[in-house]
Amino acid sequence: MEQPPVLPGVSVVIPAHNNAATIAEQLDALAGQTFDGDWEVVVVDDGSNDGTAEVAARWADKLPSLTIHSLPERCGKSHALNLGTRAARGHRIAYCDADDVASPDWLAGLVSALGQDPLVTGPIDLSRLNALRLYAWRRSPASSRQPQQQQLRPPWMGYLTPVAGCSMAVRREMFDLVSGFDEAVSICDDFDFAFRVQLAGGTVGFAPGAVLHYRLRDRWWSYFRRSFKYGAANAQLYRRFRHRGLARPPLRDAAMRLAEVVFRAPLVLVSRSRYRWLNLAGLELGRLVGCVRHRVFFL
Repeated sequence: MEQPPVLPGVSVVIPAHNNAATIAEQLDALAGQTFDGDWEVVVVDDGSNDGTAEVAARWADKLPSLTIHSLPERCGKSHALNLGTRAARGHRIAYCDADDVASPDWLAGLVSALGQDPLVTGPIDLSRLNALRLYAWRRSPASSRQPQQQQLRPPWMGYLTPVAGCSMAVRREMFDLVSGFDEAVSICDDFDFAFRVQLAGGTVGFAPGAVLHYRLRDRWWSYFRRSFKYGAANAQLYRRFRHRGLARPPLRDAAMRLAEVVFRAPLVLVSRSRYRWLNLAGLELGRLVGCVRHRVFFL
């Protein structure tokens, strides 16, 4: 008598948009995972026009139960995450991006941590995939070879624990409880998701061995633009959660940040410090635009 197929207990969902140049490296990393159990990989091609889905399909014989869902047009990362999660068969869902690289113990670490908390994350390493000039300002060079995030991030704006969507895992029942990712949030959808999990009574755990190698933008304009989008998203998060306990920072903090942008402007001429200023300026300009766009005061 033919045995029924074994359903995977864990699913890895990867949203992708025009990642043909990088997704192979991530899929190769997933093929080398140490996790011992039944699992699958679900790639959601979000309207790519560079052959991302075709590149991913080459890994069908190297990854357990690889499935690819292609959207005819770009619908946004949150939509791709929701589609991939609902198409996945596992009761534990891990998420990573198509332009990063998971360490061999990444999945095993996240799945183990899910035994304690319904939402978990792990350390983020910047040294493997990025030039030192892109991230040296974030910490001292002496620690540049260590993962940047050695523990959970502190509460965002003194509110709740943020979680980076490039490396997170969630129990399916918690995903369903908060109705997945909010598709009205295009940037910081991961923070929004993590906040709603905590407001629903869930806790956030940390898996020290689940290292994720993160890829930064490597050109100054794309680096600045990314920070700008995050700054604008801060205002959106404030509008969404201000009635649930998120407080606006004091004006003196905004004045100090703006002064830092002005007085540190010469750093843009110094290669080693340029990206610190681009990050600062992008965040502050994004906040200003976000306040107008979302009709809130959150400087």
